[in-house]
Amino acid sequence: MPEGTIVCYKHRIGNKKYPQFYKQIVANGKARRQYLSHKNTAETKILAHKLLLSKQLADMQNELTCVNYYINNRKFEDSSKLLSIGSPYRKLLLENDPLLDNWEYLPYNKSTDHPEHLNTPAPKNELVRSKSEATIAYILYSHGIPYRYEEIHDIYGYSIATDFTVMHPKTGQIILWEHFGRCDDPGYQKTVDFKMYRYIRAGYLPGVNFITTYEDSKHLLDPMLVEEIVKKFFL
Repeated sequence: MPEGTIVCYKHRIGNKKYPQFYKQIVANGKARRQYLSHKNTAETKILAHKLLLSKQLADMQNELTCVNYYINNRKFEDSSKLLSIGSPYRKLLLENDPLLDNWEYLPYNKSTDHPEHLNTPAPKNELVRSKSEATIAYILYSHGIPYRYEEIHDIYGYSIATDFTVMHPKTGQIILWEHFGRCDDPGYQKTVDFKMYRYIRAGYLPGVNFITTYEDSKHLLDPMLVEEIVKKFFL
């Protein structure tokens, strides 16, 4: 990039203001400006591009500083252990919440397929199959929304282990949530089509009582999107 930075001033002609660009160079604490004429648009454009990149770099450096501060100072407290079976605090915490006490922590028909793929920690001392599923689980858990992981349901005559079976904390309504995580795999598309057909035929409509999220290797699940979905459906 060339030396200097671009600055813009408004030049009034009549009742209108027009931008005028200058190249500014600071030396020995003094700023020297040189007018960039319309005949020299190449230098003006590259200085504008330099300004854009410098702003983006400054934002990234600030974000990195914040991330490093978070990493160095965040102390994780695993509160899920207080609610786990065998905890002396479990009854005290759940006795006033019959929805949680009678549903979330009771045994259910859970998938036992491919346990070797359960390798990502999630709340409630459980393991899930991907970082994205762990993100969904943590956000649900952080808002106090009861859920079951991979509960098997009879969906239009076929047993499907739904990723998340979620109970609305206020109404008790059951909402199913499927995360389709390999959408760039041609073979995986058959699984998506198979499940979606049966869910809809069974009366589970996306946006009503059924949530679907998607990702591929280039478009990972955005935690902010999960937050928005959880707030829309449950809060």
